[in-house]
Amino acid sequence: MDQSRVLLWVKAEPFIVGALQVPPPSKFSLHYLRKISTYVQIRATEGAYPRLYWSTWRHIACGKLQLAKDLAWLYFEIFDSLSMKTPEERLEWSEVLSNCMSEEEVEKQRNQLSVDTLQFLLFLYIQQLNKVSLRTSLIGEEWPSPRNKSQSPDLTEKSNCHNKNWNDYSHQAFVYDHLSDLLELLLDPKQLTASFHSTHSSLVSREAVVALSFLIEGTISRARKI
Repeated sequence: MDQSRVLLWVKAEPFIVGALQVPPPSKFSLHYLRKISTYVQIRATEGAYPRLYWSTWRHIACGKLQLAKDLAWLYFEIFDSLSMKTPEERLEWSEVLSNCMSEEEVEKQRNQLSVDTLQFLLFLYIQQLNKVSLRTSLIGEEWPSPRNKSQSPDLTEKSNCHNKNWNDYSHQAFVYDHLSDLLELLLDPKQLTASFHSTHSSLVSREAVVALSFLIEGTISRARKI
């Protein structure tokens, strides 16, 4: 009898590099991200799915979420930096931008960029890692100490965000606590109710499972490869 087990763990890089150490925009809540997920998946022919182009994300971020264009680009660029690209490819992209003579030329080049749609949705969701709750803002850390009490609220907030980004336990706890939301975010629109919720019969697609590789990796025990 095969006694091997599947071992899973949460990747650190998406949280260390990808989660900005500031509270996320309010429009990055699950409610709005569900709407975005449905919006992009039913517009597969418009540069939205399975690859999301910068021009489409700009339209969503600036037109529907009311984000500043520079902030929309910041999230898009950070996620793109997490993709598997060679140093040569990154250097070539930097050179292309440096040769642009106007904002219009820069935008033209950016419009050629695309990212994995489902993984980008997960990336936007994990920005909640550094969301500051009302309770946290009132009492500080869960177990306050004299040292923490002497810090200003701003310093405490930044310290808490920094600790979360570099704490593997926080990453694992975040994914574990929000796994149902993450899976729901990846569902095909046909698997959702009219209010964008899953049902007991909802099934995730193979593409959704693959998208989770952005956050989760694993191996079968006794196997050496991830």
